[in-house]
Amino acid sequence: MLQFESPAAFLLVLPLILLQCIRRRHVRAYLAVSAPLQVRVRAQEIAKPRWRTHLPAYCLHAFLLILIFLISGPFLGKKETYDVEPSRSILVLLDTSASMIQTGLLKRVVTGFLVNFIEARPHEDRIAVARFDADASGGIFTRNHQGVIMEITRPSLVQSGDLSQDGARLSTKGTQMGIGLFKALTSFLEDEVETRMADKQLDLAEQQGIYHELQDVLRRFLWHYQHQGEGAFPLEIPLVSNLAEVGSGKALIVITDGQLLESTSRATRIDYLKILDYYEQLGFRHMYFISLKTYPAPLKAMLHRQPTGKAYTWNQTQAGLQAVFTEIAKDIDAMEYGESIVATRIQPQPVFHWFLPSMLLLLIAVGARFHKRIRHFP
Repeated sequence: MLQFESPAAFLLVLPLILLQCIRRRHVRAYLAVSAPLQVRVRAQEIAKPRWRTHLPAYCLHAFLLILIFLISGPFLGKKETYDVEPSRSILVLLDTSASMIQTGLLKRVVTGFLVNFIEARPHEDRIAVARFDADASGGIFTRNHQGVIMEITRPSLVQSGDLSQDGARLSTKGTQMGIGLFKALTSFLEDEVETRMADKQLDLAEQQGIYHELQDVLRRFLWHYQHQGEGAFPLEIPLVSNLAEVGSGKALIVITDGQLLESTSRATRIDYLKILDYYEQLGFRHMYFISLKTYPAPLKAMLHRQPTGKAYTWNQTQAGLQAVFTEIAKDIDAMEYGESIVATRIQPQPVFHWFLPSMLLLLIAVGARFHKRIRHFP
């Protein structure tokens, strides 16, 4: 459907319409009275305006109309374009449970260390932050580091008020680290599929079909583990033939106090160790677990069997936690790059090139104006 960026430009057409309505003086031929009647009749017929006489004016008006049409910025819909470049993608999975808030660990880690870590990341790195407690939220990768910092430092996330009234109620819900790792994995997979769709330059209809297919796979994946399904779930990610390629250029940082409480409802609990197995299948080689209080024994055993990541404990000193973040930053700096969407733009589809031949109208108008043959009577 044809649309216009500046439809107000059509107001310029009004002066052209008024010019057409102004009464012009018509040229009349005056001949001698003694001229024969046949000559006078023939001269009057020849002197009448013809289409060739008005051709310059017609061409000029047509050219001006097309020019005004182009000034109004016509376009046929809009197209979303992507820039896919080598980049690193880092997702921080942050424990926001009641125990983290009550002890002040959440605010201390976010404002004292995590903000500085994000600010120090190179511009080409893409950052996302997801949270988990009794539930979890996903993260959106972006190069806007300041936007990520504003999101994680908002008062509702790092509040340090008295939670004695709600603390017991929140603690009974437990810390759903399994849900958090699933949401983080979902963010990684969605980003990977979107990057491949952009690289293939698929149209909108094809993108929607692939996205719905991916969401269906993730819904069945979550249902399988929420209902304690037996065996492994066969991940079939659209556009990804080799699952081990997903983890290229991606890093996961999990920050928790280590008090991994079980949910009161086992129907909604997900074993985070099984989800970590899928990170291994997807080729993740850069996973970091920062335990601020207690170190979960199952996680230690898993890392011993599958040393794809690193785990850190905190000695309760500021220098110790700073050293942890510094070591992680150095390790990520040496990490390989992956292909990622670094910019998205919505551009209109211009149609001005269709009207480039209209320049001929201007040439015809100027040429015909000065051509002597259109003047029958000098």
